[in-house]
Amino acid sequence: MPQVQKPKQTPPLPPLIREVKLIDRYSRSNFPDDLRFREYLKTRLNMPREQTDLIVKETTDEVWSQIDCVACANCCKTLSIEVDAKDITKLAARLHISMAQFKTNYCEVLPDKTVVLKSRPCVFLADDGKCKVYEDRPRACMDYPYLAEPHFVARSISMVENCRCCPIVFNVWQQLKVKLGFRGVVGKAGPKK
Repeated sequence: MPQVQKPKQTPPLPPLIREVKLIDRYSRSNFPDDLRFREYLKTRLNMPREQTDLIVKETTDEVWSQIDCVACANCCKTLSIEVDAKDITKLAARLHISMAQFKTNYCEVLPDKTVVLKSRPCVFLADDGKCKVYEDRPRACMDYPYLAEPHFVARSISMVENCRCCPIVFNVWQQLKVKLGFRGVVGKAGPKK
């Protein structure tokens, strides 16, 4: 009588963590393991890019549906926001000032010539955590946290960096460790049991 193979059980996904201070602590503690996961993605994951990107998109959609991005706004509080000429044009028009005035009042140029908004938290972040210029926000804000873009594995170093800042990135990253078969620290400080 032939033996029936049981289907492999996927380990349970880690619970979502929403508290930014806890996420920051876990991310700092897990940083070496997160780098190993990135290396696993780049060198040992035997999966077509399109399939990986699909799993990332599905996982992102699942996590995003459970975390209120606008209520968090930690990226607006902590990150330097890159702006390009189109962003400056839109924002200057919205504020009824010239592009030159906008650059003088709101921008700084970094040594690598990247132009960023010079205020942290973002000058356009209202007291209620909402963006005052949401309809005209910079492209970097619209696209953040860059999870849905193709070629996830090639961009994975930025995901490691963004784990500390963004609850959505942190939780997607932790769930991907499970879904993609990585054996390491998942979702908390200390080794996986």
